[in-house]
Amino acid sequence: MHRQNFQDILVNSLGLIEMPSRYLGNEVNAVKKDLAQMDLTVALTFPDLYEIGTSHFGLQILYSILNDQPKIAAERFFCPAPDMEALQRRNRTPCLSMESRIPLSEFDMIGISLLYELNFTNILTLFDLSGIPFLADERPDDMPLIIGGGPCTFNPEPLADFFDAFVIGDGEAVILEICQAVIQWKKSGDGKKKTLMKQLSVIQGVYVPSLFQPGFTPGGIQTLSALPPAATPVKRAILPDLENAPFPMTPIVPFGKPVHDRLRLEVARGCSRGCRFCQAGMIYRPVRERSVERLLKITADSLAKTGYRDVSLLSLSTGDYSGLTRLMGSLLGLDTDHCTAISLPSIRAEKLTPELMEIIRSVRKTGFTIAPEAGSQRLRDIINKNLSEESIEKTIENAFQLGWKNIKLYFMMGLPFETFEDIDAICELSKRLAHTKAKGKKTINVSIAPFIPKAHTPFERCSQISLDRSLENLQYLKDNLRHPKVKLKWQNPEMSVIEGVWSRGDRRLSTLLIEAWQLGCRLDGWSDQFRFDLWQEAFSNTGIEPDFFTTRKRSGTETLPWDHIDSGISKAFLKEEFCNAESLSLTPDCRENDCSGCGICDFDTIQPDIQPPAPEQAFHIQKPEPQDPNDFIKVRVVYSKQGDARFFGHLELVNIIERAIRRAGLTVRYTQGFNPGMKLSFDNPLPLGMASESESFYLYIPKGNRPGALVETLNKLLPGGLKIEAATLFTRQQEAPLADRYHIRFEHDIQVSEAVEKFMKLSEFVVEDISRKGKRREVNLREIVEKISIIDRQNIEIVIKKNNQRLVRPGEILTRALGLSEADIHSAVITKKKQDH
Repeated sequence: MHRQNFQDILVNSLGLIEMPSRYLGNEVNAVKKDLAQMDLTVALTFPDLYEIGTSHFGLQILYSILNDQPKIAAERFFCPAPDMEALQRRNRTPCLSMESRIPLSEFDMIGISLLYELNFTNILTLFDLSGIPFLADERPDDMPLIIGGGPCTFNPEPLADFFDAFVIGDGEAVILEICQAVIQWKKSGDGKKKTLMKQLSVIQGVYVPSLFQPGFTPGGIQTLSALPPAATPVKRAILPDLENAPFPMTPIVPFGKPVHDRLRLEVARGCSRGCRFCQAGMIYRPVRERSVERLLKITADSLAKTGYRDVSLLSLSTGDYSGLTRLMGSLLGLDTDHCTAISLPSIRAEKLTPELMEIIRSVRKTGFTIAPEAGSQRLRDIINKNLSEESIEKTIENAFQLGWKNIKLYFMMGLPFETFEDIDAICELSKRLAHTKAKGKKTINVSIAPFIPKAHTPFERCSQISLDRSLENLQYLKDNLRHPKVKLKWQNPEMSVIEGVWSRGDRRLSTLLIEAWQLGCRLDGWSDQFRFDLWQEAFSNTGIEPDFFTTRKRSGTETLPWDHIDSGISKAFLKEEFCNAESLSLTPDCRENDCSGCGICDFDTIQPDIQPPAPEQAFHIQKPEPQDPNDFIKVRVVYSKQGDARFFGHLELVNIIERAIRRAGLTVRYTQGFNPGMKLSFDNPLPLGMASESESFYLYIPKGNRPGALVETLNKLLPGGLKIEAATLFTRQQEAPLADRYHIRFEHDIQVSEAVEKFMKLSEFVVEDISRKGKRREVNLREIVEKISIIDRQNIEIVIKKNNQRLVRPGEILTRALGLSEADIHSAVITKKKQDH
């Protein structure tokens, strides 16, 4: 099938699925190049739904780095939702890129983000829809090079058979070196992937599975033998500092409702606190910070280019950032229209200086999480949490005093050396914290998840808690953690079993993944999609015993599946830390104490990069002067919404318009109060999928400004399909039309002439519905329909009069009066026509 046909089918399918904006592309700051003129095309692929993947900061970094290269183009792919997957299979259409709508299989290189083990089946969905063979050794040389990256690559073995290569560590450090190698191979190589794999294997941070021969002991333990030129261990790629690292200054502004709908600001990478259970705290060492000056420059530029108002400070431990007080105070010193909320996920009590507390009081609050991890002090010492109960209580007290109303506590069950008393301690601690004095209604959300021992941590050889024990502990918490101010939430322990298998497994799991996918496992990280029964069937069919990888404790001499990967943390340090856990010995934070000897630093190019402490400074947050309503005029803005833009929901549309206004730097009127909002109002929202040649919204601009100037200004900043047609001074004399005219273009021929004739001859056609308030309503559709004109077999027009009873749309006429199916309506293009006054 021709590429254009795939694109046409995609557009025609959007009316048949939920959340069509997941597949639109064309977002603000998306980059679209002429792929035919590129030396290399890269498909950046996130194996989860759009609203998850588009929020991933790492994807934005790589997208920016690659597209900054004049001869490299990067485009994005996400996993389709089940309704879209079914439609793609029915129409035999592959996965298409967000930017150019090109099939996945036509890219030179596919880079897949591996952040979560329960996304693995989604990789096979993307491959299968795109006609890409699952196994690397079954793909011909002209198929795309497939590379994985992200934290899951620190045990790459379960996916080794599916990938050509993995990037271990910081992608920014090696991505361009990989790309140059591929470009050179394309231009002057022999066309054989084996040649390219050997070239890639000598790049630090690149692991090529085909150059490592697996073997198994009689006890079922995997061993690996490196084949030349590959060397073992494979050393992690490390970015020496963040200050000079690339940053996505013009990040894509997603449609829909992404999980992180704000500007993300990575203040630091790495953590030195040394929690023994935490994989991220080990594999992202050492700590590297960005300077306050650099962060402020990034923020000012990025807010202006995105239209965001909220900022999220990203780091494994944001409260430890050395310039936190100065940064937050300076962020609030920006134009108050552009920075109204700062997401500070968690901060320890000892970090709350008077200056920082004053700053926090002045901002709109987002979420606040504190992670005790364990209920008892004994177990917190075992895991080296370095968090006392007194500190926890003080942090909660401060958070309530600073204005947070909902606080999340995060605990784990199944930690090494855990006893029943530790589970009971979760209940006792949560109840005590719920009694913290606070004004107003406060809630503590307790979240519990089974602990999974991960690779490259001191607990990597420990056994995982069994499913039965997890369920027993969870039931105890449900029975005993009952308090009016406490809500208990938990991760499904069955999901943790599957996550444990994949995080601790080896190459034998490739058959399991294929079997589970063929049985129907999809989107396993979503509780409403997860099917443990299908995974159990897959285990049975493949003969793989999950307990071998989860509940079995590894001996100190057993070869681990990930031993050939060098994270930079020495095995001796991990062993010593496990011994410290047994003896309840704490290891202090090397940021403020002596080096702990973890092995990551060479103290030449790789070492902690902590910004010097900022001078003491008092911040006085000045509230903006209230706007005088008399200084503004009300403007009516007429816009059209056609093409792909008809699939924007109303809230999406409002966000798009508001952010365009902010990116344009326009002064407009805002509401008053703690959380001011733009004074923007719209006429009745259109149904999802309906186009219009003329809709209106209203805003206020300063007196003396010319309303007509908004047309050109905003049209430069709106996505395709949205266009400002006119902007005029609002007057109450502007009369609304008495009727609306709609044009309907059907995908296929329809036969409605008899139904139209019969309906138009009626004197009444009364239908009933129930209002949102539960009241029964009747409306005479025949009285409301002024005219129905059949243009040809695929096009008709309907004129609907305004009425005082309720809003009637063409879809209701087409289905109830003319007897057409919902499928006919959803696949049709309905356009509200411009009225002649």
